[in-house]
Parts: sequence; structure tokens; C-alpha cells
Amino acid sequence: MKRPGNGRFAGCVAACAIAALLAGGVVLALPSGYARAAESVPAKQIPEAAIRARLEAMLPAPWRIEALMVEPLSNAAGQSPEPQAAARVTARVVLGAPTYLVDSREGPVTFLRPAADAGLVKSWVATALGTRGADGWTVALTPQNPGLLEGIGKPAAELPGRTVVLGTTEARSLREQLDRDAAQRLADDTERRRREEERLAQQTAAAKAEAARAETERRAVEARIAQLADLRGKLAGNDRAMRLAAFEAALGGNDPALRQTAMEAALQSRDPVVANLALKDWIARRRAVPVQLYATKEDPSSEVVVQNLGPMTLEIDGFSPVNGALAGKLGAPGYSIARPSSIVGTLAQTELAVNSFGCALTLRLTEHRTLDGLLRCQTLPTLIARITLD
Repeated sequence: MKRPGNGRFAGCVAACAIAALLAGGVVLALPSGYARAAESVPAKQIPEAAIRARLEAMLPAPWRIEALMVEPLSNAAGQSPEPQAAARVTARVVLGAPTYLVDSREGPVTFLRPAADAGLVKSWVATALGTRGADGWTVALTPQNPGLLEGIGKPAAELPGRTVVLGTTEARSLREQLDRDAAQRLADDTERRRREEERLAQQTAAAKAEAARAETERRAVEARIAQLADLRGKLAGNDRAMRLAAFEAALGGNDPALRQTAMEAALQSRDPVVANLALKDWIARRRAVPVQLYATKEDPSSEVVVQNLGPMTLEIDGFSPVNGALAGKLGAPGYSIARPSSIVGTLAQTELAVNSFGCALTLRLTEHRTLDGLLRCQTLPTLIARITLD
């Protein structure tokens, strides 16, 4: 039997010795040259299962992997403290369902255009970088053709609304229905606008009519103001004839406002003639005139007399506007001397004098449109009397 050469035998002895030591659980410290040689050896190749799992997570739902080819590359991150590996990945991916693009949307309906049929094949290329840790491999994929799967739409189930494919019977039926609905909406909008225009025209006409009415009323008010101002101006003027004529015209007419204005101006006038005419007109239109009585400070008992007398009334049975003669009754229920009895009286310019049995009433026109004076009775204290010209 031939003995092996020294070199071969020495190598065999060394290898066998190392194997025996490892098998026995002994840790072998290799020379530095052996250590550097071990560090230069590439890490373990990335498992295909890890690459496939990562790729399946990246692919959109309708795509599936039909074939996968992994080509190891040199370790690009050899300085990393963790084991790493790189590989070129080429995947054959197949579209599992037809995809569509949105053509248009009509309310809840989405019309679709076919983009790609099921079975479309694409070749997807990427660079894989794997890192092996305590929990296994972590894989990062960098696509070399990233836009490969773009522009081919999505499955109909992933698109919003009620999806209908163009060209189908359903699409044509829906399009006709949508056209009819659009035509009806157009007709409804047209009718609504017509009604709004009619309502606006009515409102405009009503506004114009109201403006015209307000303008007419404004002019009437201005004319009325001018008429009353003219009457007051004439009654306050220096021409007595003008004052008398204006007063008689106002009293002789059927306008209550002019009559009231004339009466107020005449009663406040300092012209005794005009004031006398106003008093005559006022007395001629009355049948009973209340006379207010007040106590005097000079006689303390007058307060008790006023309370006991009760309301005093001047009843007018006849009055002559020509000479101012007055006839009627005057009295109060409290005392027999002041109980109603026949009177005779006279209106002389702005003074009214009335005489009854045992009593005399003398009043004079004041600037406050009242007739103020005194009531004198034989057995009673003198009292203040007033007639308000309302």
C-alpha cells in the first residue's frame, strides 16, 4: 500500500484534528489569517420565501406572483455589524382580475373604461437587500422599473359608487335614464326660474305701487301741513279782516282738524274779537258745561264748602251768537242756595257773567284755554271757578 505524500498527509491530519476538536465541543482559535479569510466570505443567501413574502406585500391586490428568480449579488453593506446579503429579483407577475379606469361620474353611478384584462403578464425587477437578525430575515426591495404597474386602473370593486362598464346594456340603460333625469331637472329648473321671475315681477310691481302710494300720502301730508300752517299764519297775522275770514272759513267747513286748529289759535289769540267768535262757537255747541270749584286760601272754611257742594254744572238752554245772551240753569246738589236754578248770562268779548238765585259766576278767558273766575253766593264763601275749553 502506497503512503500518501507529506503535504497531503499533513493537510489530512490538520483537518481531522480540527474536526475532532469541534466534535468534542472545543472552541478553536484560528490564526489571524484564517479569520480574515472567513470575514471575506459573503453572508448566507437571502431565502426566497422572505423575498416572496415582501414582494406579495408590495404588489397591488389583483396581481399575483407566477414565477420568481433570485440572483445573489455581492454584499454591498459588508461593513454592517449584522449579516447582510443582496440579490437581483426578477418576478413574473400576472393580473388576476380585469381592471378599469373611471370615464365619468353621474351622481351615484361611475362609468368605467376597460384598462387591462385578467392574465396580463409583467416582468418586475428589483434589488433585494436582506438583513438577518435574531427574528430572521428583514428584506427591503428597491424596484428597478417602479412605474411598471401604473396606468392600468383598478378592479371595479375598488372604485367608488355604482360601477358600470361602458358599452354594456346596463350602461346604455343607465345613460338613457340619467339623460331623462337631467332633462327633467332642466325642465324643473326652468319652471322654478319662471316662477321666481314672476314672483320677482309681482314683488317689484307691489313695491312700485307701495312707493307710489307712499309718495301720494307724503304729498297729501305735506299739502295738509301747508294748509294748517297757512291757517295758523292767517290767524296769527296782523290783518284782522284776514283773521276773521280765516276763522269763519275754518268753522264753517266740515274739516274737524281745521276747526280744531282755528279754535285753538283763536282762543290763544290776543284779538278779543276773534276770541269772542271762538267762545261763541264753543258755547253754542254745548248743552252742559262742568264748572270746577276750588277753595281760597283767604277763607279756611271754603275747603269744606267745596267738598260739600259736589259737582257744579252750567246747563245751557239757549244761546244767541249775535249778542252773547245765555239762558239755562246753574247749581250744585250740596247746598240749597246753590242748587240748580234758572240763570241769565252774557258773553261780552272774552268775559262770561252768569247770575242765578243768590249766586253769581264771573269768568274770563285765559291764555291756557280756560275760563277762570269766581263763584259768589250769598251765604257761602267766595270760591275759585274754572271752565276748561276742551
